Amino acid sequence: MQKQNTKPSLVHLFFYGLPAIALSFPLIPFAVFLPEYYAEDLGLGFLSVGIALFISRLFDVISDPVAGYVSDRYSFFGSQRKIWMFLGGVIAGFALYKLAAADASVTIGYLGIWSAILYIGWTFIMVPYLALGADIANGYDAKTSFVSVREACSLIGMLSALSLPLLIDGPIIKSIPIYILPFGFVSLMCLIVFVPERKPDIKKPDKRSMGFSDFKDVISQPLMKKILSIWFLTSTASAIPSVLFPVYVANVLGGTETEQNLSIFMYFAAAVVGMPFWNVAAKGRYKHILMATSTMIVCCAFPVAAFLPSGAIYGFYAVCIITGFALAAELALAPSILADITHLSNIRLGKDLTGIHFACWGVLSKLALAFAVLFAFGFLELAKAVFENTAYSFAVALMYAGLPVIFKIPTVFLLKRFPFGPRERDLINS
Repeated sequence: MQKQNTKPSLVHLFFYGLPAIALSFPLIPFAVFLPEYYAEDLGLGFLSVGIALFISRLFDVISDPVAGYVSDRYSFFGSQRKIWMFLGGVIAGFALYKLAAADASVTIGYLGIWSAILYIGWTFIMVPYLALGADIANGYDAKTSFVSVREACSLIGMLSALSLPLLIDGPIIKSIPIYILPFGFVSLMCLIVFVPERKPDIKKPDKRSMGFSDFKDVISQPLMKKILSIWFLTSTASAIPSVLFPVYVANVLGGTETEQNLSIFMYFAAAVVGMPFWNVAAKGRYKHILMATSTMIVCCAFPVAAFLPSGAIYGFYAVCIITGFALAAELALAPSILADITHLSNIRLGKDLTGIHFACWGVLSKLALAFAVLFAFGFLELAKAVFENTAYSFAVALMYAGLPVIFKIPTVFLLKRFPFGPRERDLINS
């Protein structure tokens, strides 16, 4: 019999979401501006930067299973998740400083090594952080509330980063540590003090086991296979335009740096506005159906960008607002669906493998981003070699707006056929 969800504490929601501002603050500058900064401003070249970031992501993939494994099994000072977040914060903070401090003498190896260290530290924050939210959220709708607050704070962090050009002169990358490291430390300490760690109702995995069977058990779950397939497709689709964005605005629209920054700001501001809408819309409804709807909106709106003429910046603003609003559903609902699947999987397996579930999610996210960077930059280099002037601009436009839709369309069909119904929802609420 289904029971009423426990309403999440506002204090817990607030302090749980707060670190996401600091964690997301570097994401836009490092995903969008860092490749271009190292490739052009520091003279390393697009293909070299793409290969370096791809390789660093491959090394980073190893950190997700390790972070999930240790956060499920080992606790220190009474903490199972928070202690690993603190350790990851120290590593990521130092690597962030090193990447921002690069000068004209930088080598491609420097970029690859410190990027890998940054990703590893960030993983040791994020995997336990995501698992903590799934641990303390009680019920189908409560999981969406925790994810929505976390993702809304992430978007606020991104918007704050986008405001940096209004406050500083020079490359944005160099200013990130100054603004974010102090806030990151304070917000993480607030989470450690004010957010509880729920003890799982089922047993921890045996510390003596190597855990390989646990990963196999998690990945073999039918629902887990399906959500991982969906997430790989949609993550790849989202990453391709993010890495091509500066090239698209400059070469296709002829936009200025101010217009470029305003476009990104509108995109994520629309996502912030959309977050509470999709959170409310999800109450009493199936999350996968709503996510399919939002994905179809993107598939209809995004191709418009391929046919915008030079100077049509206002048309591009409209595309950014529509797709940004739809993005909020993906950010709020996909991790919430994973939290639901984790809950069901733990019940079926009879042990708490929450960290491993989110580690698998992290591995796939990073593989998708690495694939998207290499894929997009590889095509960009090919287009530069083959096309010139107008033809090159049109090729960039097609890559920017067309490739994501190719990945999004299968996602819609997979979501529509996602095997989650009343029985599964009742189990989560019981």
